[in-house]
Amino acid sequence: MDQSTLVSSGHALVKALDSAGLPPRVAMWVHNTDIDTWKLWLVPPRGLTDKHEFYRRLSEIATKHRVELGSLNASDTEMVLDTHPAIKGLGKFMKAPGLGSAYFSGNRFNGFYLPDGIILRIDL
Repeated sequence: MDQSTLVSSGHALVKALDSAGLPPRVAMWVHNTDIDTWKLWLVPPRGLTDKHEFYRRLSEIATKHRVELGSLNASDTEMVLDTHPAIKGLGKFMKAPGLGSAYFSGNRFNGFYLPDGIILRIDL
């Protein structure tokens, strides 16, 4: 998927999650260079730690907003907790509570290497 499509589909999903009362505190595309795939890391709202509940609600929202999301679906996402080293590292120096797109490449955050990524929101 090209990066502009990642940003637009990611923004559409975050807006849908916001509207449904499941606003992610972090939304960030992360590229796995070994298999050349992108995953949208989502840190759920405070208090939501049950992955089954998160993915159930995410799947319902994605299905309801199929047209706006294009080819993006729940399997393109990964629930990541705010205790993940990369998330903790990013949260120390960056805050972007709205929607945007900040690109990074070849960085280590709090000792965790991320080859490429696009931050759509970070509000920890």
